Amino acid sequence: MRRRKLFLDAGGWLLLICLPLALASPVRAQDTGQVCAQSFIDRDADGARGLDEPMATRGLSASLQNAAGVTIASLLLDDSPLAADGLLCFGDLLAGDYQITLRSSEFATTTAAAFSASVRPGAAPMVVQFGLQPLPDYAPSRSPADKASALNAVLPLLIGGAVLVASLCAAGFLTALLIFRRRSVSAPARLHHAPIGGETSANPPLKHDPSAGSPPLYAADDIDAPRAN
Repeated sequence: MRRRKLFLDAGGWLLLICLPLALASPVRAQDTGQVCAQSFIDRDADGARGLDEPMATRGLSASLQNAAGVTIASLLLDDSPLAADGLLCFGDLLAGDYQITLRSSEFATTTAAAFSASVRPGAAPMVVQFGLQPLPDYAPSRSPADKASALNAVLPLLIGGAVLVASLCAAGFLTALLIFRRRSVSAPARLHHAPIGGETSANPPLKHDPSAGSPPLYAADDIDAPRAN
């Protein structure tokens, strides 16, 4: 009986210690909540998401500050399990006021880059929307499917350009070959009719008549030089 009484006393103390903790867990769960940032591509830059404007799924981060302005959490959209919906959610937050700040090197915001958010007991999670537009000097990376599609579109142009260049080179080669062949055929004819000694046809060489005697030794002599005996 004494042992049983001690056991009941120990169980009673254990119950007294664990009961407040067990009751505190649901209370704490009700006092905590979450806030989410949802980003979309704001094509018309009006700050509101239209039906034809998709969600942003990558390329940005969000930080959460408490009421004192201290950053208590940061998330990347690329790593978010809800990235397909453009959502970054901060969970297990105590009731209170917070601020969400968005940062990106790929997008510019069409709304304010920072929004106030709050967690209230029993309230639905607060979702803050951010409008984004791609920066002009940013070239987004393409998926393998996009790269294959771009290659299929460019490949016929590359083949056509290569064929055109090859055709022009062949035509130029044939033209040069014909010109060289024509010059090589006409060169012997010019050599055959060329005057000897570089004299031109305008000044043909003077021919001596054998019956007129020997030519004068000097230009001023009109009489032949005396012949030796």
